[in-house]
Amino acid sequence: MLNFPKLRVGLIGCGAFGESHLATFAGIPYVEVTAVADASEERAHKLATRYGVPRVVKDFRELCALREVDAVSVVTTEDQHLEPVLAALGQGKHVLVEKPLATRMEDAEKMLEAARANKRILMPGHLLRFETRYAAVKEQLDSGRLGRVMYIYARRNRPKWQGTNYKRTPLPLETAIHDLDVILWYCGNKVKSVRAYDLALEPGAAADLTCAALRFEGGAVAFIQTAWLVPDKSPALDDFLQVVTSRGIANIDIANSGLSILGEDGIELPDVVYEPRLRGAVFGALREQLAYFALCALDGNQPTVVTAEDGLEAVRVALAVVESARADREIDLPSR
Repeated sequence: MLNFPKLRVGLIGCGAFGESHLATFAGIPYVEVTAVADASEERAHKLATRYGVPRVVKDFRELCALREVDAVSVVTTEDQHLEPVLAALGQGKHVLVEKPLATRMEDAEKMLEAARANKRILMPGHLLRFETRYAAVKEQLDSGRLGRVMYIYARRNRPKWQGTNYKRTPLPLETAIHDLDVILWYCGNKVKSVRAYDLALEPGAAADLTCAALRFEGGAVAFIQTAWLVPDKSPALDDFLQVVTSRGIANIDIANSGLSILGEDGIELPDVVYEPRLRGAVFGALREQLAYFALCALDGNQPTVVTAEDGLEAVRVALAVVESARADREIDLPSR
């Protein structure tokens, strides 16, 4: 059996996506999860037993101080990233933090300052940069084959039941942050202005749908739409992106993956994109992302596929979308 140098990872946050990180890390031969922490010790112990993690701690500060931890994966709720990230960086650990980097600009800026001061990696979990089709379109754009980006349309709609859990965070920071990051990645220019609208099924409630138009320096325009309105029994995610350029059009349709299963209970469309499970391991974009982070940490190289600065810019634009919908007016974004 081959002996790999292993990155020793501590995981903070043992919710549903924290478990996805554990399942994915378990299939990467040069990663070993050595500790987990969660506010619920019962939940942390349950996952530690399931994935063979040797140590459970309740306080994330204790985890960040462990000598047997080289890097930390922060998978807490969206508004609870700052303190674990600062604690990990302060202890000299490399950090992967799930999207969004933060829900406030001042928090994101503090994280970047800490990463620079401690000379450690801070990588936001922008998954789509590691998905084959999204990355292929980026390469087509970078090569010049598709010419100049003129317009991008992106939608990302999720089931109603997910909204009951995740409405704690505005849609632009929860779901649309993925597409905002990709749009920024593709355009390569700063957003000049944003005009957004929120719609809620019940007056005064959190938005069930957000749509926004973005104007870029250089003239490109993008439109995003995201909602918690997919019927709960729908078999598919409703994710689509179209890039219209001076030389062509690129379409990415996640729902039409090429795999469907017809059974007695109806049609099933298994995930073959984000974190498909095969032979007891996780593959897809999540594995690519976590494996890339681990290699960067082992080599001591700053990530280039996605950077902390990219994460901060996505937060800046997402917050502008939130503010535009709240104020019911166009928001101009000053150049940085």
